[in-house]
Amino acid sequence: MKEFRPAIIRMHERGKGVREIARDLGISPNTVSIAIKRFEETGSNESRKREKNTSRFPFNYAVWSILKEKACSKPHPTVESLKRALKKAWNEISLETFKIVDNFPKRLKACIDANGGHFG
Repeated sequence: MKEFRPAIIRMHERGKGVREIARDLGISPNTVSIAIKRFEETGSNESRKREKNTSRFPFNYAVWSILKEKACSKPHPTVESLKRALKKAWNEISLETFKIVDNFPKRLKACIDANGGHFG
């Protein structure tokens, strides 16, 4: 699927449907759907849609990194133990941390727009 992903995304952005893309590329509609879903969740390719909507991927990645660091520093004997540790870690994340993480995509864009120079 990896080798088809760029073509799937380009065709999707041009308005082609899942079945049409699958037929044109000779792959299953399920494969096309998975690639499109992953693209829409992560914004892993450049697209007009991504420019219009701020991707939530950096936020999700940062939060999961925090949870992993806090809750998974030691092995858990059961799934319930892991769930309790994740809930505890979630409750320990401050609102300020969420604000900082949520601002990251905007700050990154400002840095890119400033060509790595100073920005406000």
